[in-house]
Amino acid sequence: MVKQHFGSYKDPDFVDFKAIEEDYEGVEVAFFTVDFINAMNAETGDPAANSNTAGLELARQTIGSYINILGEGPLADSNTQKTYMVRADALGDLVSGNTLRDAIRALNGAGNVTATISSATVTETKLGILTAAAVS
Repeated sequence: MVKQHFGSYKDPDFVDFKAIEEDYEGVEVAFFTVDFINAMNAETGDPAANSNTAGLELARQTIGSYINILGEGPLADSNTQKTYMVRADALGDLVSGNTLRDAIRALNGAGNVTATISSATVTETKLGILTAAAVS
């Protein structure tokens, strides 16, 4: 159920997510989505155990080597995309300069990832969930 403001009446249970969208833990946050292009749901292995299907953890570790990850979402869009939350003041040009994209693409064929991720993309985004795209 969606609660709204009507005229001067303000529903006491209404939460304006737009107003709090960019401030968590007392810092401004940013979001970016990694589109691996191919499904990553089988890439759940542990790289420390020499798994050859450790793509998700290796991608997380790769991103984490550049910036602290504050949160991450589930796989979405047929298991090809994953969204991460980071501090906005630390993001800099890691997305716009393709640093993260290139680092994730470099994992392709490295021995611990069986999915083809050589065309992966990284796109900065706002936090938003379309009703039709709600993840359960």
